[in-house]
Amino acid sequence: MTTTPIIIDCDPGVDDAVMLMMALASPALDVRAITTVAGNVPLHLTSRNARMMCQIMDRADVPVFAGCPRPILRDPVTAEHFHGDSGIAGLDPFEPDAPLAAGHAVTHLIDTLRSAGPAEYTIVVTGPLTNIAAAIVMAPDIALGIDKLVIMGGADSEGGNITPFAEFNIFADPHAGAVVFDSGIPATILNLDVTHQVRAEPERLTSLRALPGLRAAIMVQLLEAANVLEARWKEGRMTPMHDPATIAYLLAPHLFEARKATVSVDTEAGMRFGQTRVSALDEGPHTWVTKADADGFFALIEELVGKT
Repeated sequence: MTTTPIIIDCDPGVDDAVMLMMALASPALDVRAITTVAGNVPLHLTSRNARMMCQIMDRADVPVFAGCPRPILRDPVTAEHFHGDSGIAGLDPFEPDAPLAAGHAVTHLIDTLRSAGPAEYTIVVTGPLTNIAAAIVMAPDIALGIDKLVIMGGADSEGGNITPFAEFNIFADPHAGAVVFDSGIPATILNLDVTHQVRAEPERLTSLRALPGLRAAIMVQLLEAANVLEARWKEGRMTPMHDPATIAYLLAPHLFEARKATVSVDTEAGMRFGQTRVSALDEGPHTWVTKADADGFFALIEELVGKT
């Protein structure tokens, strides 16, 4: 089987944890490294949580590099109100056996991508874009080693989930988002317009609960905890599958609809700070995902965790 080499840049996070389970379970993805950034919770927790998920998935072969502890310019913003104080509500935190890999995440990204073949790597980004932006600013030539970025971030028709206009990952570091979107590197953007179409409805958890094995049980625990937290803010609505959408798109792009676009980020102070703006014309370096097959999405999750 031909595998896709990927680096995952993330800020675990309940939905990042689900995303990591999917990626680390898939034989189609060659996860070469995980880099962490401050976002949902501070960096020391996102770095621990990423290593926790590697241990749960028996993937000690995947190194985890800690990255930027704060945004480029703005004051840090976190989301413990949704992800819990540990960052991964639903799981008891523990100190993983494997230590952090030596070196900084941004340095690892630069060194790896500079030594890569043309368009060798897909970079999956499910947190603030700080690490990616720093790498691009320090070493613009790394673009040659990137096939595409697959980013969870932004919103258009759905509005925001941290302000009326802004999605959390972009709001947490809009200046980094602007650097990345302006870089010209091809990017597929899984945004709130599409992730809100895929939710952990009770019947879907029932199907997951029927699967054998510890990993399916852990997946259910994560999604049940996320549903409880989501209900605090939007009664009666189940948690959207934000970060897992990146891996679902990589593994099963036929489950999604998208259009070409040019995406920019509002970095001016004010009520629209952190808003993504999506061009009306269907052209540009970005792929803006618009629709998802929710049933197919959860069938993919069942396939991945049901094999382990």
